[in-house]
Amino acid sequence: MGSTSDADAELRERIRQQEVVAELGQQALETDDLDQLMHDASVAVAETLDNEYCKVLELLPDGDEVFLRQGIGWQDGLVGNATAPTDLDSQAGYTLLSEEPVIVDDLRTEERFSGPDLLVDHDVVSGISVVVGSLEDPWGVLGVHTTEERAFTEHDANFVQSVANVLASTIENERTKRRLEEETRVKDRIVETSPVGIVIVGADGALQFANERAEEIYGRSEGEIETYSHDDSRFDLVDAQGNPLPEDEAPFTRVMATGEPVFDVELGLRQPDGQRVWVSVNGSPLPANGGEGGSAIFAFTDITERKRLEGESKEILSRVTDAFYALDEEFRFTHVNERAAELLQHSPEELLGENLWEVFPSAAEIDDVWDAFHTALETQEATSYELYYDTLDFWVEANIYPSETGVSVYFRDITDRVEREQALETSNERLEQFAYAASHDLQEPLRMVSSYLQLIEQRSDELSEECLEFLEFAVDGADRMREMVDGLLRYSRVESRGDPFEPVDLESVFANVREDLRVQIEEHQAEITTEDLPRVEGDAGQLRQVLQNLLSNAILYSGDELPRVHVSAERSGSTWTVSVADDGVGIDPGNEDRIFEVFERLHGREEYPGAGIGLALCQRILERHDGEIWVDSEPGEGATFSFTLPAAEDPDQ
Repeated sequence: MGSTSDADAELRERIRQQEVVAELGQQALETDDLDQLMHDASVAVAETLDNEYCKVLELLPDGDEVFLRQGIGWQDGLVGNATAPTDLDSQAGYTLLSEEPVIVDDLRTEERFSGPDLLVDHDVVSGISVVVGSLEDPWGVLGVHTTEERAFTEHDANFVQSVANVLASTIENERTKRRLEEETRVKDRIVETSPVGIVIVGADGALQFANERAEEIYGRSEGEIETYSHDDSRFDLVDAQGNPLPEDEAPFTRVMATGEPVFDVELGLRQPDGQRVWVSVNGSPLPANGGEGGSAIFAFTDITERKRLEGESKEILSRVTDAFYALDEEFRFTHVNERAAELLQHSPEELLGENLWEVFPSAAEIDDVWDAFHTALETQEATSYELYYDTLDFWVEANIYPSETGVSVYFRDITDRVEREQALETSNERLEQFAYAASHDLQEPLRMVSSYLQLIEQRSDELSEECLEFLEFAVDGADRMREMVDGLLRYSRVESRGDPFEPVDLESVFANVREDLRVQIEEHQAEITTEDLPRVEGDAGQLRQVLQNLLSNAILYSGDELPRVHVSAERSGSTWTVSVADDGVGIDPGNEDRIFEVFERLHGREEYPGAGIGLALCQRILERHDGEIWVDSEPGEGATFSFTLPAAEDPDQ
């Protein structure tokens, strides 16, 4: 009789356990409050097994500890605060690594692990603990405990595991829900912040959705857009050529008619303020759940600026007087204008689609030409060349510009210009030779004139006072003539007798100039100050001549005051600007260009000596150095002469 009673009691207990699991499963389906479900599950398990304690432990993200998420029977304040390690010394850690429920008959004699303080402090003796979640990816531990020694059955362990499975399923559903919600939020944010306009068009052609970029392109709010159809006349749709867009060519119509996507359809639409906006449209069908009669999604990019530039480019090309042709990445002709066809001596029909190197094989043998084209294509940087092309019998200047599809080439026949430059160069060489020869040949007769004048001067006691005066004029004239010839000779030799360029230390050069002019500086009691002077690229001897002429002039034209001269330098990019400033008599602004001309003087020789060629010589020297010279001055306020020179390469780089 007793055996039957025990069997009935065990059956009722199992039925009750199954009912509890079913009730918790139903609650899990109906509630969004996961913590309430965990608490109710703890209560149900403890009451069903007649235990004092039940807990739900959650594994922390780092996996090193579990904390008490929910439970009953613990002192107030412990829930959510108490933690336990997940190593093998704890029951929780042992459970997380166990494939089966862990049943403890007596924690006091347990040898598999030591009892955590939380259990020992509450006089726990027996209990069951199971993993919540899978063994590979556990969420936590569900444990039930009692203070009396008790032998739990396999059915008890299965009951606790079933409740843990309900919790695990609910937790996973919650995780999935949150993940989907987060993904949806991210996708929505991506759609809203996308630089591409996105719209959804329903099966009836009505606009159902538009993101922020689409609103900007349409010039209308989403609420307004949803009152429009895809081909609403207020959009004033036109095709890429600006013609009204036929209904059967509209992207939506094509997608719905074929069920296939469309790509890169160019069309124009009108905003409410009348402005025309150009877009490139890509679209794809979105089938309904039933598979037919779905909507369509379209993404469109604003290409208004690109269309404007294309229009300008076509207008520019239509006015280009230079020869122009375009090549693709395989160097095949894709465009040839009339002037290019004329110079290349082939019609556009003969060139279009043909390879440049096959049409002009001799060009491929010219390194400068081959390198210019390939460098422009490979580096996406403009290149150029200038040479005589004997196949076409003219000098060509070509500029090659990389493009998205290949290269564009602008070129011209520069034969006339080259011949003029060559003729001018020949003429300049001849003039230089003449100036040198004339200057050199004049030296001898001038020396003879000076010698005879000196002989006459030695017989001054035989001459009248008037003759002596005439003689003085003649000697002075001969001296001035010799000085002018000497200056002209130096001027003519700037190009032909100059030294090769090399790094020049202007600090050292100026020190030599001061030594050369030491007598003049001391006689005039001149005050010379300098800042640090740079290293430049040039001819040291000629640059010494420039600094000497400018410093000597600054001292000479000091007026009634003692000369004060300041020399400075300032760098701008790869160029140095050197300035020589004085506080002398100054120069009238109207004469600032005139003073650089040969033999031009602003003062009489009685006031200031000189041949009037010094500044012209400075200008010629600086032109050879690809520099320039100028003056800033006001009468009575002094003058600042400035000149530019290329910086020398830094030896430390």
